[in-house]
Amino acid sequence: MTPCPTRAVLYCSNCQEPLSTECLLTDTHRQHSYITLQDAVKQQLDNIKRCSTMLEPKVRQVDNVEPQITAAKQQLEDVYDKIKKAIVGHYEELWNLLAKNREQASNILEAEKETLNKNLTQLEKDEDNYKQTLDEMTKEIKELKEKRKTENPGNLLEKSQALDRSLTTMEDFYSSVKEVKFDCERMRALEKCVKKIVQKNRELLPRPWEFSETITFNNNRKHKDLKVSEKASEVSLKGSSISLSKRETASWSNIIAVQNFNKGQHYWEMELRGSQSWVVGVVEKGWEKNSLYRPLGRDSKSWVLESDEGDLTAWHGNDLSAIRDCTPQRLGVYLDCDRQQVKFYDVATGCILHSFCGLSKQPLYPAFSLRAKAKSTAQLQICRLMEEYDQFQEHNVQSSQYSNSGEGLVESYSPLSNSG
Repeated sequence: MTPCPTRAVLYCSNCQEPLSTECLLTDTHRQHSYITLQDAVKQQLDNIKRCSTMLEPKVRQVDNVEPQITAAKQQLEDVYDKIKKAIVGHYEELWNLLAKNREQASNILEAEKETLNKNLTQLEKDEDNYKQTLDEMTKEIKELKEKRKTENPGNLLEKSQALDRSLTTMEDFYSSVKEVKFDCERMRALEKCVKKIVQKNRELLPRPWEFSETITFNNNRKHKDLKVSEKASEVSLKGSSISLSKRETASWSNIIAVQNFNKGQHYWEMELRGSQSWVVGVVEKGWEKNSLYRPLGRDSKSWVLESDEGDLTAWHGNDLSAIRDCTPQRLGVYLDCDRQQVKFYDVATGCILHSFCGLSKQPLYPAFSLRAKAKSTAQLQICRLMEEYDQFQEHNVQSSQYSNSGEGLVESYSPLSNSG
């Protein structure tokens, strides 16, 4: 209960706030130290003067900031250009590998088709030849019958045996072509090989950041002590002005996003450098009605990753899983509503820190929490990915196209244009 300064009569030295007569009658400030408002003003002015005096040397040390900022901006441009060029190169290399692989697969497929076609054509020719031979043999057999009484039996026997051998060969041929078949195992093996390449790529693609979302903090669904920035992309919590004892722990202050998701895949990133104690995750729609002032992850409707002074744990249903040797500075959250999964990534390494399965089928809100040390301010920031991602994906990537005949590639692919 903090009065309007115009109604204050004393100043509480412990709580660092002015007190009205009503405040003095409560138990909140009992046994605290008080000073007059005049003395409080003098203390504040003396403190401001002392801080100002201490700040002057620091200001003089960094009065050459502008050139450093200019140099840093140039360095940023250089790093950006270098990484952009590298990404272009990686995509071009990948494209060339796939194009070469596809071309070779097409060549093998075409060659196999031609081989089988030749075999079928040869079979057709053989069948025509055997038909013609059969007609000739019929005539020859008739002639041999007519010569039985006039020609030497030895000669007739030799000719008849030759005809018999030819008939056996023809019989074998026609027995083998009762059902015309061709061996397509090589083509099927090629298809399986290409399918494996696709499957392997599916294990890597799509990457979570392909589903980037622009989310914002909900200023109407938050703990009263949290302050949301004008663009709703940052939230801060000012710690108590009084240092807590070792046995005391500051409470968590929660907030949810404006957006919620119940289908599809979604991804967002959080900048964590502004706090050592934070919570990031998702909650089921309606959770905030009764749990906005309770710790996240201690119920069946919230799934979160928590950092308590750098100690990382995953929480759900009041069950925790410790995550060792990891202090992410930037956290990625990948939500797959269709598979009812949420995964947490260390953006710097790309490693999955933890994943939850079996999430609710109800709409899910991104949820966050902060806890600040005494006399300090904790912050969380939603990273803007859409501008960065659009620059690569929408403005600069032109999709590869294939001709309708499938015989060649329309080479219009450019992962990143130089103008990007």
